[in-house]
Amino acid sequence: MFDLNEFLLELDHMYATNPKGVEAYLKSGLEEAGKCLDGPAMLTILNELMGYYRVMSKPEECEWCIEKAVRIAEKLGIQGTTDYATMLLNIGTAQRVMGQMDKAESNYEEAYAIFKEKLHEPDYRMATLYNNRSILYANTGRLKEAKADLQMAMELIQKLEQSDVEIAITHANIGNLCFALQELDEGLQHMQQAAEIFECQEGKKDPHYASALSGLGEGYFRKGELDKSIETYEKALQEILTNYGENDYYRVTVRNLELVRDTKKRAEAVRNQKLKGMDIARRYYEEYGKPMLEEKFPEYVDRVAAGLVGEGSECLGYDDVTSADHDFGPGFCLWLTREDYEAVGQEMQRAYTELPGEYMGFPARNVTAQGGDRVGVLCMDEFFRRYTGYEQAPDRETRNGLARWMSIPIPALRTVTNGEIFTDPLGEFTRRRETFAAYPKDVRLRKLAMSLGVMAQAGQYNYGRMRKRGDQAAAWLCVSEFVNAAIETGYHLNQMYQPFYKWKMRGMDAFHVLTDLKEKLTQLMQMSGADSENDGQSSAQSQIEDICVGVVKELNRQGLTETKEAFLEIQKQEIIRRLQSDAR
Repeated sequence: MFDLNEFLLELDHMYATNPKGVEAYLKSGLEEAGKCLDGPAMLTILNELMGYYRVMSKPEECEWCIEKAVRIAEKLGIQGTTDYATMLLNIGTAQRVMGQMDKAESNYEEAYAIFKEKLHEPDYRMATLYNNRSILYANTGRLKEAKADLQMAMELIQKLEQSDVEIAITHANIGNLCFALQELDEGLQHMQQAAEIFECQEGKKDPHYASALSGLGEGYFRKGELDKSIETYEKALQEILTNYGENDYYRVTVRNLELVRDTKKRAEAVRNQKLKGMDIARRYYEEYGKPMLEEKFPEYVDRVAAGLVGEGSECLGYDDVTSADHDFGPGFCLWLTREDYEAVGQEMQRAYTELPGEYMGFPARNVTAQGGDRVGVLCMDEFFRRYTGYEQAPDRETRNGLARWMSIPIPALRTVTNGEIFTDPLGEFTRRRETFAAYPKDVRLRKLAMSLGVMAQAGQYNYGRMRKRGDQAAAWLCVSEFVNAAIETGYHLNQMYQPFYKWKMRGMDAFHVLTDLKEKLTQLMQMSGADSENDGQSSAQSQIEDICVGVVKELNRQGLTETKEAFLEIQKQEIIRRLQSDAR
């Protein structure tokens, strides 16, 4: 006769003293129970083995356990019992980890129905089901359902005796869900509670302790507490290694720890060196890039343009410590004509890749999938085409040429004209770049007229009407449209291209006219949505009008319009009439 209780006691001891021997022990026990024809014992051991393979990331072995467990359960005729539901719960959890979400959910639902019918008192098995099903919901994007399950789990567990471990696990799961919902403070609090409960355990820590530590490490990272994050991830790695060895979870945690360490190193390098990304790029080119070209490509030295232009805050001069977490570090651009690129582009890129990664204390550039081709060897034609759609700037005289100019997104024009060229002996890259440097006059005025029209429609006309209707949401959508149009107007009147949207406000610091526009727009955006009406005019409406008056004064000063009318639709119409008159 197979002694299951003794077997399980020894299993607990083995997890504590010899985790690497667990698999062999479980397989041996399964074989012995089979020889004794003890179906219930075999089913219990298969559940344990299934969980072991799940954690050890062995899907094929896990599938074998599932198939064998189902066959034994059918032979025993235990369908509809709580033991059967427990098996379904374990199977569903294994399937969830293996990515078989539909199968997992089906097994969870069947287990839930059985537990609901059979369990009349608070029971940890139902709580475990809630916990695991919530993870499935979260993994499939159903965060509200996930949170509801977690709340049900916590409510049940708190009624059970000796349930500290289950409470800790639920705290950790709630914490992960809070992170997904961007509820950082609440998530960090739950992770701290989970870790504290596990740490109070005597003797061997529960395997879920590692998960709680990893979640806590993530929370600290998101809060910017990098030292705490590193310390916590290191503890998590030790727990995983002790319990399960170097499995998939261990490798993921290693990558997370490396990310935090790298982020800290980059932030410290930026703080310590106090260099901007452009300075790093220039020095890196002078010390490594230029010698590489002279040594390996002497016949092309006088044909290569070098610099840093394109995407990235460092190309605008806006980079800071926060910028260092992605697509930042030593690097520069080398631009070749198409002919030269086809001849030596790949070879030159290989030579570029072989340059030292770290430089002046800055770690090697941390490249993301989105920023993989920001630096390195580039074809001039493709560089300009990628952003503007054209290898050369459209002509500035013909109707078709002006139409092409109108179609180019404004941030794209800023992208190809930002940054700095370190050297361009051939002059071709500089020449093309300069042709994109400013709008043709007619294009600038047409775009200016369009942005004035939006300011008039959204801010001066529709904002007040929406307020009178009591539609506050629509009113603030009007404010949003007005602000964006006002920013564009400001850039046009300063004869500057707008950068990517997140840098628009920052870029306004360089305005030489309408220098107070940024402050006025900021004040407008900060005004309360519950602003009271006074004679049909809110303070927000007054701010809008004040901004428009300032724009009119600048239009007059630049000689673009003569009328003093504050309603910007009138200003727009005057600009259009002038354009039409000039075209005749």
